[in-house]
Amino acid sequence: GFDAAAGAPGEAEIANLIDDAKCVIGLWSHGTPTAEMAMLAALAHERKKLVNAELATDATPAPFRTAPRVDLALRDRTAFKSRFQALIGEVDKLSPTKANVAALPSVLAVVRSALLKRRESEGEKQLKTLGVFAAAVAALFVVGFGAGRVINLIRSGELSIASLQISTPRAEAAATPTSTLAPALTSAALERTPWREVAARIDETLAQQIETRAAAGDADAQTLACLGHMAGTGGFLPSPTAAREQCDLASAQHNAAALYLSWQLRRTAPHAGIDDATANERLRQAAEAGFTAAQIDYAASLPGDRQSQVEAGRLWLAAAERGDPRAQFFYARWLRDSPAGPQDPTAALPFLQRAAEANQPDALHMLATLYRDGVGAPRNLAEAEALYDRAARLNYAPSMSNLADMLRDGSPEERARSIALYRQLACMTDEHQIQPRAVGHLRALQLSYSCG
Repeated sequence: GFDAAAGAPGEAEIANLIDDAKCVIGLWSHGTPTAEMAMLAALAHERKKLVNAELATDATPAPFRTAPRVDLALRDRTAFKSRFQALIGEVDKLSPTKANVAALPSVLAVVRSALLKRRESEGEKQLKTLGVFAAAVAALFVVGFGAGRVINLIRSGELSIASLQISTPRAEAAATPTSTLAPALTSAALERTPWREVAARIDETLAQQIETRAAAGDADAQTLACLGHMAGTGGFLPSPTAAREQCDLASAQHNAAALYLSWQLRRTAPHAGIDDATANERLRQAAEAGFTAAQIDYAASLPGDRQSQVEAGRLWLAAAERGDPRAQFFYARWLRDSPAGPQDPTAALPFLQRAAEANQPDALHMLATLYRDGVGAPRNLAEAEALYDRAARLNYAPSMSNLADMLRDGSPEERARSIALYRQLACMTDEHQIQPRAVGHLRALQLSYSCG
């Protein structure tokens, strides 16, 4: 959908070119850029339109390295494919249209061949080579209105720098824009919902859509593909290694959900290829980006010294104020227990009550215990029993145990409920403290239990 042309901008043209451009791609080797190219890149960088593509590792000039950059890894065919897809993903973010994924296989071979081929003459071949690169990238993008332009800007001489400009005219004969449906599922769901619950929403149709978008370099889809491989849902093969590869690609694009999911992958599949240091650093980055689930879990991972616990309280409060029930529980517990906090159960009550309204089981249990013991609030056994009951119906073992104890000496109906709870707990073999205690109560009552 774009026209491609090779040429070098005059100094007077640069500002207008940047104004018109949706995206400027700097194609860098270790050569020194011309003054015009440096000016073009600097303006594009200032206006957040620059994407760096490297013909050699770390070839991007230092002033421009804070913009997105991709090492194309020309000599490695497999790596080049994924890196070029990542480049297209960055362009996708700035282009008014999305990549035509069907064109990708043919484009990959053309682009790599053009970039590897030696310069035939001082200037002519360079323009021809980079013109092929421009045309190839242009082939991946479809314009829904008017015509587009891809301008390859290059000076004659050594192949050291080139810039690709992708733009659309401000007003041309307009066709009706094609509508784009919003994705049925995005990685943002991981911010508030346990990852296994999000994964359960992926069916085979959605999996195909995710795979297509992920192959085009879409970081959100790569994150969902990581999730799909972690859980083996939909059309995704259960594979921790494949999950790690997708999370790596999305994390390289600073996708907060992917950074967080990388940490979850390390916890659930230690042999996936992500070490502790990488997983923990990604968790920290996701927390710094304000990703709610990461803030909660990163805060929980901090050491027990006062300074770290002050930071933990800050993170939990930030997530709690956004309405996350799990964060509200953690912050309430911090208010009650942490030496870095006020150690005030009364201050914890409002946060526990909000979390309990969302049926957060830890909060239901803690709030029930405060009412049972009259700590931070007047003693209220009826309210404690009701809260324990709500958590017990969520199979929260500590509440099941406390409720069984409260009902054990009550009416025949209450005693029957107590016995039923003890029998449930007796079969929860992963509850190493509560399960033996429940078995002991049943034996004392001379009652049996069966775990079918």
